[in-house]
Amino acid sequence: MRLYEDLVDSVKHKSKEVVKDIRVGVTWTFVTTSKSGLSLTYSSFFDDVEEAGSLIGKSAGELLENLKTFNLLKLSIGLATLNSLLDTPKDFETFNILDYLEEIARGKKIVFVGHFCGLDKIRNVAKELVILERNPKEGDLIDTACEYVMGDADILAITGSAFANKSIERLLQLSRGYTVVFGPSAPLSPILFDYKVDLIGGSLILDKEKVIQAVSQGGKLNSFKKYLKYIAIRKK
Repeated sequence: MRLYEDLVDSVKHKSKEVVKDIRVGVTWTFVTTSKSGLSLTYSSFFDDVEEAGSLIGKSAGELLENLKTFNLLKLSIGLATLNSLLDTPKDFETFNILDYLEEIARGKKIVFVGHFCGLDKIRNVAKELVILERNPKEGDLIDTACEYVMGDADILAITGSAFANKSIERLLQLSRGYTVVFGPSAPLSPILFDYKVDLIGGSLILDKEKVIQAVSQGGKLNSFKKYLKYIAIRKK
């Protein structure tokens, strides 16, 4: 699969845009080009950004190259850059993705990749609900169990952060049911519809300065989600 390459190609005409700001917080990464974009921050002790301190002023194309790496810290920067370049969809809808999943999950097996809060309503109507998580909490399965539990799922709901740790391509290969990708890291790109995705839920940044402050000070999503507008686009 060429998902990352196709995503980069889709914004190639914007590759000369200048990076105006970049913040790599403990939890989130924020990049501004013509717009602003977010990615969950992933890193390990050994990750290093060799040009840290001189990234502002570089071209967006240079930062997009980070999407080709397996250095997770650089990958987060590349994903936030991609999200800053994607055009706002013209035909977006505004609704709560979890409420929608509750509507369609009755009597079905649904697998969540990522631990989301507030899944009790969905659990009550679904035939089976499975949560896959890299750092599993009580009742979750380790995310590598995807190889065993996803094949017969009617619905697959994937956190957008799967783009930031490069697990997304394998997850989409395994998908056999209705597939939803959502979260602030999720690229709002119709390219995903060519890779088995049926619904994308992403976000628009309403107050850039408030988000910058929260990200720079180590804030989690709860500290700035009121400054985001959540939107969704569907496969036609």
